[in-house]
Amino acid sequence: MSKFKFLKAAFGLLFAVAVFSSCAKLRKNPERFYFGNYSEAEAAFNKGQYQMALDKYAAYISENPEGNLAVIASYYMAKSHAALGQKEQALALFKEIAAKHPESVWAKFSQTQIEDSQTEANPSALPTK
Repeated sequence: MSKFKFLKAAFGLLFAVAVFSSCAKLRKNPERFYFGNYSEAEAAFNKGQYQMALDKYAAYISENPEGNLAVIASYYMAKSHAALGQKEQALALFKEIAAKHPESVWAKFSQTQIEDSQTEANPSALPTK
C-alpha cells in the first residue's frame, strides 16, 4: 500500500470514529436539543396524541410567535386538527400558512394539503399533479 493510500485510509478511519463518537454523545445528551413545548408537541404528535400536540404547539407559538419553529408548529397544528377530524380548523391554518409564508416550504406543503382537501370534497375532480 502506498503512503498516500495509507494516509487516506487512516484519515477516513479517524473521520468515521469522530462522527460516530459525536453521535454517541448526542444520544447520551438528548436535552441538548430540547426546545420546550415544541419538543413535547413533536413527541405527542409522533405518538398520535393529537390534542396534546395541539396544546403544546399552541403554547410554543404563544411563547415564540416569531420563533424559527413557529411556522412548523402551525403546520403540525393543522395536521393535528386534520387527524382529529377537525377539517375546517385544519384548512383555515393551512390557508393562513400559505398566505403568511408564501415562499416557505411549509406554504408549499400547506398548499398541497389544501388541494388534497378539495379533491376529497369532490372525488370526481381530476388530480392537480
